[in-house]
Amino acid sequence: MSDSGRKPLTTHRLDSVPRGLAEALREATEDQDLDRLHDLIDGVAEHDAEVAEYLRRLVSDVAFDALEEFFDVHGR
Repeated sequence: MSDSGRKPLTTHRLDSVPRGLAEALREATEDQDLDRLHDLIDGVAEHDAEVAEYLRRLVSDVAFDALEEFFDVHGR
């Protein structure tokens, strides 16, 4: 379980998202750009609604550490 009490998705689920979008998500996370993250997550929803919802919850919790870990573990 994650710190926020939710079961984390495995990072392989991000494979359904185009590489450029995943990289943009990583950059927006590093910049802590909430507006950009929300826009990018809308794009994720077109590829995997469950991943998009998980990311939305992390952003709404302002869980940047968890987001950074999610993308670092994935290694993109």
